[in-house]
Amino acid sequence: MLRIVFTSSWQTVRKARLYVTARGIYDIYLNGKRMGEDYFNPGLTQYNKAHVYQTYDVTEYIEYGKNALGAVLAEGWWSGGATFMGYNWNFFGDRQSLLAKLVITYDDGKEETVVTDPATWQYYDKGPVKYGSFFQGEVYDATREEQVEGWATASYIATGWKPACEIPLKGTVSEVPGDGMPPVNDYSAYTLTAQTGQTVKAIRELTAIGVEEIRPGVFIYDMGQNMVGVPKIYLSGRKPGEKVKLRYAEVKYPDLPEYNGRVGMVMMENIRAAMAQDIYITKGGNEIIHPRFTFHGYRYVEITGIDKPLPVGDVKGTVLSSIHEITSHYETSNSKVNKLWENIMWSASGNFLSIPTDCPQRNERLGWSGDISVFFPYSHLSGVSAAVSPEAYACHAGYAT
Repeated sequence: MLRIVFTSSWQTVRKARLYVTARGIYDIYLNGKRMGEDYFNPGLTQYNKAHVYQTYDVTEYIEYGKNALGAVLAEGWWSGGATFMGYNWNFFGDRQSLLAKLVITYDDGKEETVVTDPATWQYYDKGPVKYGSFFQGEVYDATREEQVEGWATASYIATGWKPACEIPLKGTVSEVPGDGMPPVNDYSAYTLTAQTGQTVKAIRELTAIGVEEIRPGVFIYDMGQNMVGVPKIYLSGRKPGEKVKLRYAEVKYPDLPEYNGRVGMVMMENIRAAMAQDIYITKGGNEIIHPRFTFHGYRYVEITGIDKPLPVGDVKGTVLSSIHEITSHYETSNSKVNKLWENIMWSASGNFLSIPTDCPQRNERLGWSGDISVFFPYSHLSGVSAAVSPEAYACHAGYAT
């Protein structure tokens, strides 16, 4: 967590623009309010060549006198796991950092700037988000919320916060990723540019359609659809300090002899080395499990650490994608063909997270453009013969989700 308190003029603000990026992913706050509705900004690029930033119109949020700007950082694609090859841990770098600039323009034309400077920013590492990873999930300790309540406001007393420090490239970025892959420490052609393309947003919400207590205290909820996103689970009446654990899977063990003793449990083999779990430490009272710094590909969510099942209406899922809306529709008199189209839409939506990716659930979620060559002729080239059959496309597009 990072924060700064600054003072604005008593003049009328004509406009204010906030420019932000990070090595890692970030959420940015101004005077207690999170700016934007995106997830995982600044998104995935080849960071040593092209790094994007986002621009926020924050004119209405600037207050006369003291203001506060704050950010929360997590691994994203910069650090942590990147591929199924363990030696590609921390593929781009081994720690996260923030780069931001706030430009306030007053009615008389004068400008005031606030930038990320270790001399004026503060740092804290005891917040409720203890860990955030795409592969391993998020660990969130809600008992820590009270001590950072209002941390992104000017009135907050920053006890325990330390001076921030600058993170240089030298000694923190990866030099030899391994396996013959090119180094990612060459910044000679580096460019910092404004956001291009669509960011990741919440595009819809699902509600569980059923729950089964497959073993004592092991509750498996069915979202009714293989989705990509994060849970949104409502809790009440818990005691402070209880550990609720969630695991995610696309399928359950089928009723076959080779799976004796595991039938009905969530199947994790195809997730491979990704833990695909979230851990939530309760604070008591009414609370919501809703991670910000991870995502999962799943249909089933296993919940343990509770003594009785939650109502299915309290187990929801936030669907995330960089495809914010579908601009076309396809329907035939054949229900199977219609289902094929629906599967294609879900698969495409789930695999566009900042860029086209290979899969959203296991320990391999990098850029992948192979599927583009398959559905590109169908989507954009009228009158051009497709290179593959619809059956082949269905098989390939469906594997990912």
